[in-house]
Amino acid sequence: MISKILHDPIKYDGSQIDPLWAYAMGIRGDSVVIFHGQMDVTFENMKDFEDEKAGKSIRGDDLVHIIVERFDSPASIRLAYYMQRLLIVCVKDVLLEYGIRTTRNGDDLFVDDGKLTVSIASAGVTSEKIHCGINITRKGTPPDIKTAALMDMGIKDWKQVAKDISEAFIKEIEDIEGDIVKTRSL
Repeated sequence: MISKILHDPIKYDGSQIDPLWAYAMGIRGDSVVIFHGQMDVTFENMKDFEDEKAGKSIRGDDLVHIIVERFDSPASIRLAYYMQRLLIVCVKDVLLEYGIRTTRNGDDLFVDDGKLTVSIASAGVTSEKIHCGINITRKGTPPDIKTAALMDMGIKDWKQVAKDISEAFIKEIEDIEGDIVKTRSL
C-alpha cells in the first residue's frame, strides 16, 4: 500500500472519494493519500443518504484529509466499513501517543464531547474507499455541532500526525495480509 502526503492545500468536496481519484494524480494501486484543506461536501458528492436527506452540512476551514483506496474484485462496502473502523482505531491510537485521549463512537472520535473527526466509507466496482477528516481548527464547522480540533490540543504539525496514522494503518493492513497467506482454510 502506497502512502503519499500532498503538501498543497486541497478543498475536500466529496469528489475525492470517487474511484481512481489518486490514480488521476499518478498514484497507482492501493493507497493512503493525505492532504489538508477546507471541507465543504456538496450534496451531489454526499455518500451518506441520511445526511443528505437531513440537509446536513459537512464543512470546516482546515482538516487533515485521509483518503484510502483499496482495490479488490469484487469490491465490498462491508469490507470498506471494516477498514474504516480500523483506520479510526489507528487514529485513536496515534493520538493517544501524542497525549490526546479520545472517545470512539462508531466511526467518530470525540475529545470530551467535541467531535474531532468525520468519516465515510463506500465501494465501487473495483475498489473500497474511505475518507477520514480530522479537524485542524474548529473554524468553519457547523455551528450546531460542538467540535474539537488538533490545534486546540497543541498539535501544530499535522503532517507528522498524519504520517504516523498512515504508517499505523498500513502496518495493520500488511499484518492482516500476512496472516491471510499463512493460514489454512477450513
